[in-house]
Amino acid sequence: MSVYALLLLGLLTSCAHVQYDSQVSRWVAQDAADPLPAGGIVFAGSSSIRRWEGLALSFADYNIAQRGLGGATFSTYLPHVDDAIISLSPRAVVLWLGTNDIASGVSGDDVVIAFNEFTGIIHKKLPSTTVFYLGIMPTPGRQENRDQEDIANAGIASVAAGDERIHYIDLPAVFDDLGAYSGAGFMNKFVDSIHLNRDGYRLWRSVIRPEVAAAFPPDKVHAETPTSLKAGERLLFDFGPINPDDGDPTDRPDVNGNHWNYWVGNAGGVRVIAGEHQGGLVNTDGADTGMRITITGDFGSNGKLHGGLFAPDTNLLGDLAVESATVDFFFSTADDLRGKGDDDLSGGFMIDGLDPGLTYSFKFFGSRNTAETQITEYKVIGTKSQSARLETSRGGIGTTGAYNGNSNQVAQVFNIRPDINGQVFVDLNLVKGSYAYINAMEIVATSDTRPISPGVVGRSPSK
Repeated sequence: MSVYALLLLGLLTSCAHVQYDSQVSRWVAQDAADPLPAGGIVFAGSSSIRRWEGLALSFADYNIAQRGLGGATFSTYLPHVDDAIISLSPRAVVLWLGTNDIASGVSGDDVVIAFNEFTGIIHKKLPSTTVFYLGIMPTPGRQENRDQEDIANAGIASVAAGDERIHYIDLPAVFDDLGAYSGAGFMNKFVDSIHLNRDGYRLWRSVIRPEVAAAFPPDKVHAETPTSLKAGERLLFDFGPINPDDGDPTDRPDVNGNHWNYWVGNAGGVRVIAGEHQGGLVNTDGADTGMRITITGDFGSNGKLHGGLFAPDTNLLGDLAVESATVDFFFSTADDLRGKGDDDLSGGFMIDGLDPGLTYSFKFFGSRNTAETQITEYKVIGTKSQSARLETSRGGIGTTGAYNGNSNQVAQVFNIRPDINGQVFVDLNLVKGSYAYINAMEIVATSDTRPISPGVVGRSPSK
């Protein structure tokens, strides 16, 4: 089958292509509004790139862009190469594609042809860009594809041997050494039949990062942001959609005189995907902080018609008690347990533009009206990490007894120091129930360095 035929087949038969149009268009709009540094490294490919929530943390000292499209093949990704990769003028691309091609019946030989077409398009416009190809590794659910995977891997490795701009990373050998397809060391790297768990991604990092670092040293340099939060200043963020049926942008200023930030551009039920980003975050006085939020793990989003908290009480939640912020939410399904929850919504984000010389305390509010007991863990990672858990839902948990969602408690972590590049990473983990939630967040800058234990604080209506 020719590359042209593969492309035509993908365009005609893949409903994912239409989905990708929407996803890629959001990246394009965000890159225009909040430009990323040119000359970075783009991680591109299918769901294993999209689901790699720890990617930004694993390469925290590199300028990277996460551009994974779940279920993508060479043919379905090809129409988006310009917008998702070339427009960023990367010095390198780390590429994970081919496994879904073979699973859909494409031969290993044709995967090699498709790879050459794909990299040819990149090199036509970016002739010096390096491509690191991640060899198609064995997975528990695709053992029957191994012969064709081996053909594809051998062919691409041969191409790499003859082109100094292409590097083949031998993931198959690493996973074979673990006992593919049934060894315990192999099986415990996966959360399902084809996707890695966090331990599996740590193994990826241990293999991929040295290969990248051997060719390109870390390139991220902290640029001091004079407008960033000063000690005592705060930032408020409203997570959720902004379409009328599901959620509203929070007024700037709100009824308490505070300026909020809110996620721009998505409606309820629309996935927020890894690699999306938003700059220009403001403090509670409305001044630009130069800070950015980047999604590192996918979220679902919903609100209003799906159990958000209406009419929050300021006496219970303080400045987080703004209805437009508490009534909608982002949610995650990640519990990292094989055969349990669906980790496809891995739920994480990065905040950058912070002052490495300060510390920051975080408050997280999460709530949804459902009788199922649901507990969310918020893990915040800077130079060290802290975690706090919050019961977001349970029958009768609300202060009036009529609302089955959290209405009076927030999770807090204290005095987190950013890394040397002014970055902090937040990871939502599903501890109990079906979903983990985040509705609103407060960040407070401080010069305090005392160790303070994280926890949950709440007020009762009588106080």
